[in-house]
Amino acid sequence: MRPIAVALLCCLFSLGCDTADDAPTGPAPTDTRGTGATIDPAQRYAAMCASCHGEAGEGGLGSRLIDSPRSVAALTQIIDERMPQGNPAACRGDCASSLAAYVKTRFTSQALSCATVAPSVGRLRLLTRREYRATVRDLLALPPPGDGAPATPPGVDPACSRHRFAYAPAATARSVHVAGSFNGWSPTAWPMTWVESAREWQTARELADGTHQYKFVVDGSQWVSDPRAAASMPDGFGGQNSVITLRCAGTAPDAGVTLPPSAVDVVAEATSALPVESRPQGFAYDNNADSALVTSVHVNEFVRAAQGLTAALGPRLRAVVGCDPGADRAACANTLVRGFGTRAFRRPLTAAEMQRYGALVTGARDVEQGVTRAVRAMLLSPAFLYRSEMGAAQPDGAFQLTPWEVATALAYTYWGSTPDAALLAAAADGSLATAAGTEREARRLLADPRAREQLATFALQWLGVETVATTPRSATLFPAFTDAVRASMLEEARRLVTAVTFDGTHRFDELFTTRSTWVDGTLAAYYGLGGVSGSAFQRVELPEARQGGVLSLGAVLTRYAHSDQGSPILRGVFVRAALLCEEFPPPPANAGGVPDVDPEATTRDRFRQHTANAACETCHRYIDGVGFGFERFDAVGRLRDTENGRPIDATGTVLDLERFGAGTRADFTSLPQLAGTLAQSDAARACFARQYYRFARGFRETAEQRCGVLDVVRRFRESGYDLRELMVAVTLTRDFATRRSP
Repeated sequence: MRPIAVALLCCLFSLGCDTADDAPTGPAPTDTRGTGATIDPAQRYAAMCASCHGEAGEGGLGSRLIDSPRSVAALTQIIDERMPQGNPAACRGDCASSLAAYVKTRFTSQALSCATVAPSVGRLRLLTRREYRATVRDLLALPPPGDGAPATPPGVDPACSRHRFAYAPAATARSVHVAGSFNGWSPTAWPMTWVESAREWQTARELADGTHQYKFVVDGSQWVSDPRAAASMPDGFGGQNSVITLRCAGTAPDAGVTLPPSAVDVVAEATSALPVESRPQGFAYDNNADSALVTSVHVNEFVRAAQGLTAALGPRLRAVVGCDPGADRAACANTLVRGFGTRAFRRPLTAAEMQRYGALVTGARDVEQGVTRAVRAMLLSPAFLYRSEMGAAQPDGAFQLTPWEVATALAYTYWGSTPDAALLAAAADGSLATAAGTEREARRLLADPRAREQLATFALQWLGVETVATTPRSATLFPAFTDAVRASMLEEARRLVTAVTFDGTHRFDELFTTRSTWVDGTLAAYYGLGGVSGSAFQRVELPEARQGGVLSLGAVLTRYAHSDQGSPILRGVFVRAALLCEEFPPPPANAGGVPDVDPEATTRDRFRQHTANAACETCHRYIDGVGFGFERFDAVGRLRDTENGRPIDATGTVLDLERFGAGTRADFTSLPQLAGTLAQSDAARACFARQYYRFARGFRETAEQRCGVLDVVRRFRESGYDLRELMVAVTLTRDFATRRSP
C-alpha cells in the first residue's frame, strides 16, 4: 500500500472516544444554533454519540450511559467542554443541555425494558427509482426488463417516425446521450439506456419527417459520430455529424407506435434521469424515508416519465385502464377512477378525486386523449408517488395504518412494487385489519417469484456490491476482469442469497457455510471451475478455499478492494459494519500519520507496521485481524497462494466478536473458518435481522425503535434463525402497523 494511503486510512479509523467518562462523543450534526431550527435529541445522539456509546447507551468503544450516576448539569458540563472528542465546539450551550437531558431521561433501565414496542413516526415515503419502475410496469402491464415492448399494433410501421438509436462504445462508458438538430443539440436531453443483452446503449424517439443531424455524447464530454449511420456530413469543426432522413407522411403522429419485442425498454428509458437516492451514513439501502425529498429535478423527470410511458402505450392505454372498446367517455371515466385509480393510488379515490380525474376523460376530445390525460395526471399525483404510512388516529393517541396502507407496506416490503388485486381485495374486505390476515398475506407474497427478486435487491445493498458491474479495474493489471465477469458476479450474489433463503435450509448460517455457489460459463472459467459452459447459471461445488458463503463472493471481494490491490481494511470494516452492525467514529483532529513502508513487503507486513502507530491501533486492532482472513483473494476475487513471491498468511483474529469491550477473542486460519465463526455469532444473527428491518422499514433505527428491532431479533431466534420467518417477522411486530405523531 502507498504510504499516503496508509496515513489516510490510519486517520480515517483512529478512535475518537473518551472511555473514561460517561459522556457522548463522535461526529456532530450541522450546528443550528441561532437559526431557529431544532434537532431531535434522538437524532443528535445517533449522529454524535452512538458509534462509541451504543444506540441505547449500552456502551461499546465508549463507556456505558444507562442509569448514569451523573446529573444533567454534570453531563452538560462534560459535553459542553469536551465532547464530541476532537471537536468540542460542535455541541455547546443548548446542544449540550438537550443532549444531557436526553441521556438522563431516555437511557434508564426502566425506559429500555422493552415492555412495549414504541411505534415509529408516521410519514409519507417517496417511491425510489427502483420502486417507481416496478410499479409502473405492474400498473401499466409493461414487460419486465429484457422481455421487450408490446407487439406493434396492426398497420403500424415500427420503422417509421420512431427511430431507434444504438451505440456500442469501444470502451466502458458511464453514460451516452443523443444530441442533434431534433433537440437543439442538447447533450443531456435524450439519455440512452444500457441494454446488457445487446451490449449496447439504446433509445427510441419520435422524429418528424425530414433530414436530421446528430452525434452521441459519451460521458458528458466526448462527441462521437454514429458508426452505423448510412450518411454523414461535416460538422464544421473538423469532424462528421451523422445523418438520418425520415419520410413518414401519412402515418398518424399519435398512432401510438410501439417498439418490436427486441427493442428498447420504455420504462428504463422514461426513468433514466430520475435522481439517485441519498443514503445517509450507516444506512445501506436506497429507500431511506427521511432523505427522500422531491426536488425540481424530480418534478421534471416525473413529468417526462409520465409523458413517455403513456406515449409508448398509445392506443393500448385504453385497454390497460379497463375501458371496453365501445365504451363512451362517461363509462370509461367511471371505469378508470374506480378500477385503475384504486390500483394507482393503492386505495379507493375520494369523491373529489373521482370527479376531478373523471372530468379529464369526459372533457377531452375523445376517449384516447382523455385516458392519456387522466393517467398522466395520476402518475404525477402525490397519492401515486408516495407510499402513505400515516394511519388513522386511535383512542390511545397512536395511529393505526389503514388496511390499504398495510397492503401497500406488505407489497413494497416483499415485492418492491404495488399491491396486486388479491392484496387490494384483502384490504377491502377487512382481512388486513387483523394480525392473522396480515401474516397470511405476507406468506402468500413470499411464495411469489417476485419475492426472490426483492430479496436479491436487499442482498446486493446489504453487501454493498451494487456498483461492481460498473466499476472496472485496470485492463493492464487484470485483463480477465471483463464486463461479463462483473455482471456474472452480481448474478452469483443474487442467486446465492435467494437460493439459501428459498431453496436451501432457509437458515442464516448457510449464508456463510454453504459449500456451493451459482456460476455461468464466464464466471466458472474466471474462478477456474470446470464442467460449466454457456450463459445458463448452475449450482457448483466450490474448492475448500472458496467455501466462505457471502464472504467469498467475487462481488464482495472486488467491492472491498482498491483498484490495484486488495484491502484488509476495507474488507475488515465490511465485516464489522455490514455483518456485525458495529461502527467506528471518525478520527480525532490530532490523528497522526504513519512512517513509510516497504512496497515489496506483503500486505500483512505493511499493515503490521502502520497499526503499530498508537493513533491507529485503537481501532485497527478490531479491523485488520478480520481483514487478513481475505488475503487468499486478490483485488478482483481470484485465489492466490503468494504475494510478491512470498506465501500468503490468511490467519487472523476477531476481537470482541459479540460486543465491543467484551474482551473476547476468536482466532481463525482461513476465510472459511472466519465465515464459520460469523455463522454461529449471535451478533451476526442479530445484525442480519437489524439490516433486514432497516430495508423493510426505510429508516435507521434510533433508541426509540430499539424495542421493535429486538422484537424482530427475538422472533428470528425463536424460529431457529429461519430466513423466511425473519421476513415474516418484520410484519408481525407491533410497530409495523402503528405510528405516532411527529
